[in-house]
Formats: sequence, structure tokens, C-alpha cells
Amino acid sequence: MNAIGALRGITSFLTATWFHMHDLTRDRSDFALNLINPLFYACIAYLLHAAGDGKRNLADLIIGAGLMGMWSSIMFGAGTVIKMQRLQGTLEFLLGSPKRFSSVVAPITTAVSLLGAASMLVTYLWGVAFMDVRIVLERIPGMLFVVTVLTVAMGAFGLLVAALFVQARRAESMASPMIAPLWMVSGIMVPVTDLVEQLRPVSRFLPTSWGAEALRAANAGSSFLPALGWCAITGSVYLLAGSWLVNLVAKRSRHNGELNLW
Repeated sequence: MNAIGALRGITSFLTATWFHMHDLTRDRSDFALNLINPLFYACIAYLLHAAGDGKRNLADLIIGAGLMGMWSSIMFGAGTVIKMQRLQGTLEFLLGSPKRFSSVVAPITTAVSLLGAASMLVTYLWGVAFMDVRIVLERIPGMLFVVTVLTVAMGAFGLLVAALFVQARRAESMASPMIAPLWMVSGIMVPVTDLVEQLRPVSRFLPTSWGAEALRAANAGSSFLPALGWCAITGSVYLLAGSWLVNLVAKRSRHNGELNLW
């Protein structure tokens, strides 16, 4: 019975994620921007590589550009998920459903993370097509595995972002100034080893830091499982923290009649 219940839960989650993926791609302009923005990051990375000493691996820079796009999608998409449901007139129905509110929000943040993964894939293919990034076929399965785990971990992180930003009147205003610093700290733009010593421990609390390390190791043909394991662990922590917080926020809002403040 437990196995059947777990299977039904997984099926329900995947169905809801697919539904929200379809909903997020209805706006063609936003969808196109999510895919195109990382391409500009990749072009900047390529120009910096060409103007510099060339010691950095170009594929690593392109991967970093793709992760920058994924991070932006999470911060804006997950940060405004509650607001968008309110604008669409579905928030009241979601809050009134018999399920925990976290189980309703989690497929939405996972769908946002999947869009970020799509932008990362497009960015990598852009690098292959126009920037002499080479594909090693034997390493593709490992890279896809890393991206899958990273996507789930970032979806869990998005759940926490959604819970935190719902308390803000202007979620977009909070997301914008947070994106670039988190790019730096998570090791997406520069390796964690190049950060000042005081910031290095902070990066280890972010799933993107471990995900970027695992993805670059998989691309180089090195062992990526230790970093990927830590990516999964940090994602699990954010899943627990985000679920608890978003349920707490929903419960308090129902009790105090504060839904109009969302």
C-alpha cells in the first residue's frame, strides 16, 4: 500500500510539473528570453576568454554561462510564483486544496528549474556550434545525470525562495540585486578557490556550487559523484526547509486572513 501511495504521489508530482511547464511556456516572449539571455553571457565569457591568457577551459566558461541563466530563472520564476498564481486567479484554489501547500508549489518551482535546465542546454549547444566547444560523446550520459540531479536540487531551492519572497511586496525588486552576488559566491562565474577565504564556506551551502563542480568534472571526464552527492544533500536540506516554511506561511495567512497581502 505504501509503494502504491508513493507511486501515485510521484505520478501526481510529474503530471503537475508537466502542466506547469506547459503553462510557463505559453508566454512565448518570456520563454524566448529565458533561452536567449544565457547566450549573451556565453558570448561575454567567450570574448573574455579570447582577450585573456586562455588558461581557463572554454567549456567550463560556457557551462558557467548556462548556470547563470538557470540561476536567474530560479530567482525570478520561483520568487514570483505566488504572485503569478494570484494574478491568474488560482491562488485561492491552491490554498484551499486538501494537500499541503508545499506539495502544490513544489511542481511549479521544479518546472521553473526545468526551464533553467533547458536554457543551460541551449547555451552549451551554442558553444558547440559557434565557439569551438567540443563534445565528447562518452561524457554526455554523466553530464545529463548531473543536470538532472542539479535541476531537482534547484527546484527544492526554489521552494525556499518562494516561501521567503511571498513575504515581500515586490519580489522582483528582491530578486534583481541578489542574482549577481549569488553568481559570484556559488562559483558559477569564478571558481570557489578564487574567492576570498571568508566567502568560500558560504558557497558550500548552495546547490549550484556543488552542481557546477560536478558538471565541470563530468565534462572533463573526472569523478563527479562526490560533488554530485553534496549537491543532492544540500538540495534535500532546502527541500525540507522550504516545505516547512511555505506550509508555515500558508497556515499563518489562513489563520490571520492575510491572503490579500500575498
